[in-house]
Amino acid sequence: MDARVARLDFHCDVVFARPAFSRVASFTQIIEPLYDAFDAEGVRIPSDALCVENGNSIATAKVSLSLSSGLQTFEVRLDGFEAHFLDLRSPQAVEQAKQFAMLFDNAVSHFLSDGLPDRYTITTPTWLTVDGGYDAAEALIRRLGWQPELNDPFRIGAQRVTSQATFTCMNLAANWTASIKIERSQLPDTHLFLLVAAEYRQGSSPEKFVDRAEHVAGIWRSVAGSIGLSVS
Repeated sequence: MDARVARLDFHCDVVFARPAFSRVASFTQIIEPLYDAFDAEGVRIPSDALCVENGNSIATAKVSLSLSSGLQTFEVRLDGFEAHFLDLRSPQAVEQAKQFAMLFDNAVSHFLSDGLPDRYTITTPTWLTVDGGYDAAEALIRRLGWQPELNDPFRIGAQRVTSQATFTCMNLAANWTASIKIERSQLPDTHLFLLVAAEYRQGSSPEKFVDRAEHVAGIWRSVAGSIGLSVS
């Protein structure tokens, strides 16, 4: 079935093993390295885009950064950090989002006193149009739904898979879990919604952010191919 990507989002959510920074007495100290990380790549941050919010102590404050009219947002808290990229419409925009997320991750992680974050989740919600419209999308979803326990139907290296049109794929050896959701799209002028999310814990493989981002992209491609989508 021929399909086209109408919208792709990219989210990173990191939770620390414990709420501690090694070199921060105040969250305002994080602003300069975040600015420098983006500035080094030629990204000019507006003066009002990077700020400390919600309190005057490290326990209550957070640092937030918003670029491109809120379509790219970043947040650092005592217990973790997040990066969100919305409405990516080209492969170049997706690659830029991965690069910005890596810059942000490196800048924040430099301050952690407890080594690697405890839990790292990358999520890619995608809205697609398909030949045949809603009827074809719903037929695909009915075919996939209520499957019994499966043996890696998407060929992504999972050891156990369960499904009710929402799949949970686990690889115990590599210590990652992938969640896959396939349903009718609620976004106007699109037909199918495909969500891939992968959670990595300490000791997971792959270890580096850039490799994990590519791992999620590989899962996405494998899922799309396995359910019969030819995506352009």
